[in-house]
Amino acid sequence: MLTRLLKWLFGVLASLALAGAAHAQASADSGRALFEQLCVACHSIGEGERVGPDLAGVTQRRDEAWIERMIREPDTLVAEGDPLITALVERYNGIIMPRLGLNEAQTEAIMAHLHALDSGVATATAPAAVYATPELMPSQALVWRMFLLISAVIVLVFAAVAFSTGRPREVSIARAYGLRRVLFLAALVAVAGVLATTLPKTPYAAHGNAAVTEVDRIIYVAARQFEFIWSDEPIVSAADVGRVPRLHQLAIDSGSTVEFRVTSLDVNHAFGLYGPQRQIVAQTQAMPGYVNRLRVRLDEPGEYPVLCIEYCAAAHHRMRSSLIVR
Repeated sequence: MLTRLLKWLFGVLASLALAGAAHAQASADSGRALFEQLCVACHSIGEGERVGPDLAGVTQRRDEAWIERMIREPDTLVAEGDPLITALVERYNGIIMPRLGLNEAQTEAIMAHLHALDSGVATATAPAAVYATPELMPSQALVWRMFLLISAVIVLVFAAVAFSTGRPREVSIARAYGLRRVLFLAALVAVAGVLATTLPKTPYAAHGNAAVTEVDRIIYVAARQFEFIWSDEPIVSAADVGRVPRLHQLAIDSGSTVEFRVTSLDVNHAFGLYGPQRQIVAQTQAMPGYVNRLRVRLDEPGEYPVLCIEYCAAAHHRMRSSLIVR
């Protein structure tokens, strides 16, 4: 009887240990996803300093409670005059870490990820994805060929003018001005034709309630240094970041028409949406105090990267996000 009881007790303890390990691993995996989405713009783990310090070994150098407060409420630590964060702000040119609006569970998940890295049971970064070089789309190929043709014509004209200077001759002013007038009118007609052809295809949202009903989903995008914040509700100020629920993983059904309502919480950014083959699909500006609407139909399944394509500061190249089309 005692032997059976001990076996049962050992089995319960083993199950609890396995469940705890599984929970810890799941928490670390969740923390890794959050870290890669929110933190890599400013911090690396073992790859050197970026906008902020390298976080390799941070759980061994700093008090855990302090790290948790730093993750959740860095602005409060600054306001309290915490000596550690004051020294960090001075070291990194006055840049203050923004409040990310994380809850307790998300903070614990990031801590679990940092602990896993510092204990050597996880890797800091995933292997870089390898993408095939995308082919030019028909419109891109056409523009490229036109650019080469126009460039060749310009080079030939300048070459002809350069060679003609070696043969001085009399020039008819009236004829030259007549030719200039013809060329100006031809350029004017060409520009008007290009505008008439391309402006109707400009990807701006139409006005009126009828157009709104054609949209399958509206997604609000708030850009700030150095991240894109997704939400189903408007985010118009830094105070909204902690109040409005964020979309950490954005998935859209194939064939859906999505309207992105894009703004910025600090400086000018640009919202560039790329396709699964890394070809640009659509773009718009992200400006403080304005909301730009970008309407896109997403048909091809896969991951669509989102990059900031306007230089916004030192970590501009790290400002990225993505969405999945199912």
